[in-house]
Amino acid sequence: MGKRGPQPKGEYGRKIGRTAVLSTRLQPDTRRRLVAAAQANERSLSQELEHRLRRTFIEDDKAVEFYGSEQNAAVLKLIGVTIQSTGTRTLNKKKYDRSTGAIIVSKKKYEWLKEQWLFDDVMDAIKHVLKWFRPRGESRTEDITISSTTDRADQLIEEIRSADPSIPITKRSTRQHAMAMLKDKLGDLGRHRHPYDEWRKKEPRVRIPLSNPAKRKQK
Repeated sequence: MGKRGPQPKGEYGRKIGRTAVLSTRLQPDTRRRLVAAAQANERSLSQELEHRLRRTFIEDDKAVEFYGSEQNAAVLKLIGVTIQSTGTRTLNKKKYDRSTGAIIVSKKKYEWLKEQWLFDDVMDAIKHVLKWFRPRGESRTEDITISSTTDRADQLIEEIRSADPSIPITKRSTRQHAMAMLKDKLGDLGRHRHPYDEWRKKEPRVRIPLSNPAKRKQK
């Protein structure tokens, strides 16, 4: 057994008593990120590791305190991602210029909290996602809703299902990393089959086109 090193200093030093020794292995890319963070925060490698571990425990405790469980927190985070993916729409707006006879095309951005039609689309997407977690059994809400908005929700579900947490941090995007973490927090919920999966095998996929926002406002 090797000689034990000196007692660490700083926030995890002598003021909290003797620390326990932990020997572990890390992926090379994880270690590089940890070393860089330790240098940036002026901590030793072991202090940076403990700081990050303790922070994850605190975050887990907060999730349970605020939302009742980590899975509840993950589902609510998924709802937030669903809103982010479906709650903004940019559409082309055409205007005829009489002076030149040309058609001028501009883009207009719509937000779900400002447009009733888009708010309803987001509600459909959230409902579509939540059905992913519905326990088996009879239901009074078996209506099938397929549109370009629920297509986006489907893409989000598949993105989480296929997320691979083993991909090195340096070889995946921030979004891929976030999807892998969300999949981990959802646990067994993330492995559920969506109620529409079986229906899609039997029925041809028909997409309901979204109507013009101006016409939808008049309804």
